[in-house]
Order: sequence, then structure tokens, then C-alpha cells
Amino acid sequence: MLPRCSQGLEVKIPDNLRCSVQRNPLVWVLPLQAFLLFSNLDLLDPWGDEWFTITAVPQPVSQVLSTAAGNIHPPLYFLLLHYWIQLPWTLSPVAAMRAMSAVWALVATVVIYVLWLRREHPRSRGMFLALWAFSPCLLLHGRMARSYSMQLALASVAIYTALQWAEQPRDWKRFLAYVGSNTALLYTHYLSGLAVAAAVCTTFLIKKRFTLAAAQVSLLAVLYSPWISTLVSVLRRWHWIGIPYPYEGGSVIFDQIVRLAYLFVSFSFGETFSTVSFLLSVVLAPVVIYALWRAMGTRPSWLPIVLMAIAIAWIGVSRFEQFVFMPTQLLFVLPFFLILIVRQMNPLVFVAFLVLYAAADYAYFTRSGFLVKPYATPYQEMADVIRARSRGQNARVAVDPYGVFSQPLLNRLGDSVRVIFLHDEASAREVLEAARSGPLGSSAILLWRRTSDVSPATFVTKLEQELSVGREVWHREFVAYSLPERWARRLLRGPGQPEYYYLLSEFRTTNSDPNGPGIPN
Repeated sequence: MLPRCSQGLEVKIPDNLRCSVQRNPLVWVLPLQAFLLFSNLDLLDPWGDEWFTITAVPQPVSQVLSTAAGNIHPPLYFLLLHYWIQLPWTLSPVAAMRAMSAVWALVATVVIYVLWLRREHPRSRGMFLALWAFSPCLLLHGRMARSYSMQLALASVAIYTALQWAEQPRDWKRFLAYVGSNTALLYTHYLSGLAVAAAVCTTFLIKKRFTLAAAQVSLLAVLYSPWISTLVSVLRRWHWIGIPYPYEGGSVIFDQIVRLAYLFVSFSFGETFSTVSFLLSVVLAPVVIYALWRAMGTRPSWLPIVLMAIAIAWIGVSRFEQFVFMPTQLLFVLPFFLILIVRQMNPLVFVAFLVLYAAADYAYFTRSGFLVKPYATPYQEMADVIRARSRGQNARVAVDPYGVFSQPLLNRLGDSVRVIFLHDEASAREVLEAARSGPLGSSAILLWRRTSDVSPATFVTKLEQELSVGREVWHREFVAYSLPERWARRLLRGPGQPEYYYLLSEFRTTNSDPNGPGIPN
């Protein structure tokens, strides 16, 4: 029999705490989201665009401005980050930069809740916040040392203030609030800023509110005048309509289908998958599509502007980015996407989404299942293998820069090996000459490359074939494609697709140092 004091034992939550949580769910959302966003900010090595940020922002302000302009970026994010990293951080430089992105993601959460969610049904509001806190798409892109989360926060404000101003066009405070937020967005990123501004202007023109359209364009032009010449030069560099990548599947229609499918997967389920989460996402995909279809039928007041902004931004991304960057450039649309689907979501589907999101977040923190393989490249493992293979040898490492980012690998290798970059066929001849020079020739040539050769005229593959003649060859592959990814790649690009993303090859002469690592059988 239980002691008397244990009978009817209850854990009572104070009424004031319960009411506070019910009235303001940010009390639990922000700590949960902050825990995920700030956990192990050094987890992933910097990728190409992040590396630009890391090298640009520590420079003097004048050089930060010129470097950002030269790399087709407006200055605001880089200026803020320049001063942010001068705070007394105990983090590594890249973690400190990513911390500012995480802070902007938290700011976006507050903005979305205050401006957008309070009009939603309490059940939909709670579902949204739970999915938003665990969103694998936001976790991936909101922690990068890039302006994505800052764009998300500013675009949410700009779209809201545009709608408020449209309701009361004579209210100059609302007008200035919209123009100010959109100007800040334009100084943060060209594409999202232009997309929102053009969407608002077009919406006013369709409704024949010409004065409002002219007013916002005029004031935006005045406020953006210090950077207008730079924007024009950027558009000229893009040939005004961009320089498109080769179409996926060989046609513009198939390319657009791939882009739409990738954006849908990223927004709905994230970009980190296990086999189980992939199967669950296949089951949930029709549910999401049906929920979107039904929710769009309700035609929320913000839908025309958001759809117009999506269409304009879509054209821009399609012209100058690969399909895997659709989510990064359209991240400002993610909250509206989730608002729509939670309106039609039942509790069972909600639980399934939470399970899938938790699995995707776990895959992220364990560096597994990334759809974009360079995000989780095992540079340390590859550097260790290269050093082991070249130890005590007269070795050269040839690096194929096409389709890969090599700087983190080179930083780990240091001066331990000599590196030759394969920029063109002349550098390929340099590798061949190094392999043949001297009385015995170079004892080992290591070639680090992407398994799919995207070099001009596939000269890297030709170099590999020439190095194979009369030499022992050893291969080591890194970062495997999952089975569903292999199916998709065969569907998009035909048979014979590689099963790994990276390939390290060693070509060793038969008279190499017998005490070296040798070529395994």
C-alpha cells in the first residue's frame, strides 16, 4: 500500500504560467528554436557562398562594400555582420557569423507570430509554431552565414506593411513603414527585395491604384539611389535576364518541374533524409498538395502579393541558379507555405510531420542524408586519407575545381603535399609532366574530383585515362547517394550515374617506394 502522502500525487502548473503559455506561445517556441539553431554552429564546414562571407566581412568597411558589390550583393547584411563579429565572441569566426543568422531566424519567428499568426485559429497557430520550430528547411538555411534568415524577417514585415498601407492609403505612417522595410530588404538582397517591390506595384496596377504604385516606386528609387548604379551594373552583368544553367532533363519544361519538385520537398520535408523519413514523406506528399489546394481556395488577403512575389523571384532564380538553390532564394515564402497547409491539417498528419521533422533534424546534426552533398563534405576524412597515401612519397595532388569547393580541404592539408589545380588543359599537362619527370617519375599522383565530370570538354576524365596507362590505380569514394537519389538521377540524367559524389584516385608507378602505403588489392 502506498504511503498516504503519495496518494493522489499531482504536478500542478501555476495558473499564471499556464495562462502565459496559452496567451503567448513564444514562451516555449523561442527557447526550443534557439536550442536547435545555436547548437554546434561549427557542425558543418563552410561551403562556397559561406566562404565568400567569411573572407569578405573582416575587411575594412570600404572593402566590404566593394567586395559585396563585386560579388553581386547589396551591402546591408555584410555591413551588419562586419560589426557583429567585432563583438567579444568566444566562438570561432564561422560560428559567430552563423550566430547572427540564427538571431535573425528568431527575429523572423517573432515577426511572423506578431504580424501573421494572431489572425489564425489557435489550433492552426499552435501547429504552425511547432512545425516552424522543428522545420528542417529553416534549420538548414537559417544557420548559414548568409542573408537568408534576414531576408525572411524583412520580407515578412514588408509584405505585411504593404497590405496595411493598401487598406489605408492616406496613412503616411503605414506608407513609410512599408517603404522602409522594403528598402531594407533591397539593401539586403536584390532578388527578394525586387520581387516584393514588383509584386506590390503590380498588385496596385491590376487594381488600377496607379497613384499608390507610383508613390512606392518613386520613394524606393530615392532611398535606393546610392546603390542604383551598382544594381544596374549587376543587371548588365546578368545580361538583364540572367545567364541560365543547362536545363535539367534537357528541356525548360522538365527543368521547371524539377525546380518545383525540389522546392516542394525542401519546404515540406527538408533536405536531409533517412530511408524511413523518405518513405514517410512520399506518403505525406499528397496530403500536403491537397491541403495547399484547399487552403488556397480560401484566398487569404496576402495571397495575391505572395504569389506575385514568388513568380517574379522564380524567374530570377531560374535564370541564374541551379535548382538546388531554389529554397535558399525563396525562403521568405516558407512561412506562408506552412500557414496554408496547417489550416487543413488534422492531428494525425501533424504528429506524422513532427516525427518526420525530428528525423530530418537528427540527420542534419549527424551529417547524414543531405540532398546537397557539399553541405556535409567530410573534408577531414579526405585530408587524412590524402596525407596517409602521400606520406614518404614524391606525391602530387591534382584538384578538380569544377563542381566542388576545395578550400576547407586545402586548409587541412596545409603544406604537407603539393597541390595542382586543374583549371584547364594546360594544368592537366602540368600534372602529366610531373608524373613523367625525373628518372623514375613522380611516385604517386592523387586526383581529387567530383564523380560527375563537369570540366570543359571533360578534360579531367581524359587526364585520368592518361594517368591510368602503365600505372597501378586505386580509388576511394566519398559521400554516397541514397537509393532514391540514384533512381532520381537516372530518371533525370540517364543510366550510368555514379553512386558517390566525390572520388579520390591514386596513380602509382610500379617502381614506387616499397615502404609506401601501396595499392590495396
